[in-house]
Amino acid sequence: MPTRAGNVRRVERRSATRPRFVEGWRKDVQQKVAEANAAEPLDLTPSNRIDVWMANPDALMKAESSLTLLSELDWEAINRIQDPAKRRSAIAARVLLRIALSRATAHKTAPSDWRFVIDGNLRPSVAPGLPPVHFSISHIDQLVLVAVSTTLEVGIDVECIDQNVSESLISNFTHLDEHDSVGGLPRPQEIREFLRLWTLKEAYTKLVGSGHGMDFKTIKFTLDPVQFKGQTKPGSALQFENFYVSSQHNLFHAALAIRHPAGDAGVTEVQIISLASEDGAGSHHAAPLEC
Repeated sequence: MPTRAGNVRRVERRSATRPRFVEGWRKDVQQKVAEANAAEPLDLTPSNRIDVWMANPDALMKAESSLTLLSELDWEAINRIQDPAKRRSAIAARVLLRIALSRATAHKTAPSDWRFVIDGNLRPSVAPGLPPVHFSISHIDQLVLVAVSTTLEVGIDVECIDQNVSESLISNFTHLDEHDSVGGLPRPQEIREFLRLWTLKEAYTKLVGSGHGMDFKTIKFTLDPVQFKGQTKPGSALQFENFYVSSQHNLFHAALAIRHPAGDAGVTEVQIISLASEDGAGSHHAAPLEC
């Protein structure tokens, strides 16, 4: 489905001490399995929505109110992180998550009021008694991404593509068929294709809740188009979106995993929301890839 940039980019503005965000591209994602099996034409009006929020940790921390959103439990977890850059990105991830959850529920719950538990699949989730929202977080030193949806389970991951990756790492974390497909490519392309596979696998494991307990060599994807070659939860279907993000002269690859429940034959709108720069424009530029 085509990407819609939108004629009006709505910016959230409250005060100079609070972070501001701007809406980026929107993409209508049709559930491919439902489309292939549909006996009659599908309603193309979006029935689900996923917001993908992104921010640079340093830029988000410049908003003076950001730190006031965190709870004592947040700070207990954060204070166990020794590396300053990792601690900063962890803070930014928790701040961004709270803002995203409140936006997803029309601000009926304040950002500082959200509480979290670990569910049966070892995934963090919203605590009972609060509005049910699915979410996933990915953060590295230079970038934080948060995906939220009130209707669909999601998983998200991001990696900088401008990094060195050893041949042994590629061999240890790719399926044999994947290794055959990326092996022999020029070195920069091999690394880039491996990182695309890596983010897809990370997004998938966050979605299903297994995390690094699952052997990445047993998970298989093909690229262009992206296809997951594995079993899914009975009665549901998986779909994946991937896109590049540029920020502060760095390029990142992000992957979004989506679980459609049984009977969901609708269209999902994926919306990018990024931290606004000082001139009010989006500080990150995302480009979706066709899956």
